[in-house]
Amino acid sequence: MSQARAENVIKNIIREIEQECAVKGRAVSETLVAFMVKVVVLDPRNEFNVDRKLTKKDVQKLVELCVDKLLEEWSPALDTIKMQVYFDMNYTSRREFVEEYYRLLQDRLSPVSREITDSRVKTRDEVEGVYRNIISYVLLRSGMGSTTDVTTVRETTAALQSVFPQLELGAFMSLTKTDKEQQLSEMSTIVTGIRLFNKFSKRGGESIDDLPVILSEALPAVTKGLEKDLNVSQRLAWRYTALLERLMDPENPPGEPDPSLLLLNQVLYNVRQHEVLLKVLL
Repeated sequence: MSQARAENVIKNIIREIEQECAVKGRAVSETLVAFMVKVVVLDPRNEFNVDRKLTKKDVQKLVELCVDKLLEEWSPALDTIKMQVYFDMNYTSRREFVEEYYRLLQDRLSPVSREITDSRVKTRDEVEGVYRNIISYVLLRSGMGSTTDVTTVRETTAALQSVFPQLELGAFMSLTKTDKEQQLSEMSTIVTGIRLFNKFSKRGGESIDDLPVILSEALPAVTKGLEKDLNVSQRLAWRYTALLERLMDPENPPGEPDPSLLLLNQVLYNVRQHEVLLKVLL
């Protein structure tokens, strides 16, 4: 089976599971269903052979198993899967966060940058229009204030004029597109530095958030909350582990596993995963 056809089969299975759950009064996300399908298929107890094509009987069995698990009323195992799915969908590493930030920033800057670099000014009004666009570009790139705030625009304009007077716009417009983009980036950095210097010199910058102060207040509170939750999860994990060790008496004769032990195992996996994810955040 080709990869495209296999993906289509999986999508149909996921859609069928979603519909079955909806008919039975439970709304489930496509992501959760896809994760559950993977869990069920890879569980050796379900006897699915991942190296061969799924038969119609296999598909029916897979759908039934997934629907049953997704409809369980009180299931630590299901909660564990939901926790993992939620974390995977919402957690972003620092590197990914920075990359995404710069991608979004570039999306916002590109139209303004093109309007500046592609302009062919002839009149005084056109020159002033390009200069205003440069001010907007500098503001957007810095992220320090709104382009609609009069005071912020005035401060940015003053800072820009100190390093790039409007009279120099003619020379700027004669540059190549690449050189214009490079100069825009450099001007933005310089103007941002001037505005920050003025803020900490008490000469303006009221619209600029004091991030060091904000973070110094917010981070300890967030960390304290996470550490409190982590402590709770660790204590629960120790208790559940001790209880399991007590209940799993090696002298008991082999046989069907005790349902209460299976449930306790699921609860232990749940709190252990919660502990791991909290440690990732810390």
